[in-house]
Amino acid sequence: MVFGLFRQKASARVAPLYEGLMRASRQPAFYAGLGVADSVEGRLEMLMLHVGLAVHRLSREAAGRETARHLSEVFIDDMERSLREIGYDDSGLKRRLKKVVGAFYGRAEATAAALGSDRPAALADTLARNIYGGAADPRHVACLADYVRGFARRLDDTSVDELVAGALPSLMPSSIPAGEPAIPDLEP
Repeated sequence: MVFGLFRQKASARVAPLYEGLMRASRQPAFYAGLGVADSVEGRLEMLMLHVGLAVHRLSREAAGRETARHLSEVFIDDMERSLREIGYDDSGLKRRLKKVVGAFYGRAEATAAALGSDRPAALADTLARNIYGGAADPRHVACLADYVRGFARRLDDTSVDELVAGALPSLMPSSIPAGEPAIPDLEP
């Protein structure tokens, strides 16, 4: 019982951060302008991307490691709740949740590695595979990669306390007009 109470307090502490990441992942420009599938899967991919970026940023700082763990737990609890709501029974839920959690950690690692890579196309390749399933307009992928780099930089510039309070960097993904180069708006 004591551990359950502690987990509830930890979840409540990171709730503003998780809610902010969820809002960031639901920006219409991802779906209407950058070709991300406006489906359960597409929205899950964008949520995993944003939560993964925040977990990566928090994990790099001693003061943020526990918060990163709590944020991951809140994400997993939310996924379990969502799967139950759409009708998974206990046996199906366990299998599906295991896949979602594996995908989350795998994608978070791949994105972090791509952000740190010396290979310029590493992030675009990772996003094309994970967000778009390999088939995407290269301009959309380039724009999303620019957004991810900008969002990650702004997370780095935000303190752990500010992140926990839900003070996420404001960054709008840019959409690409037909025939135009991919130049995202990175102004605050």
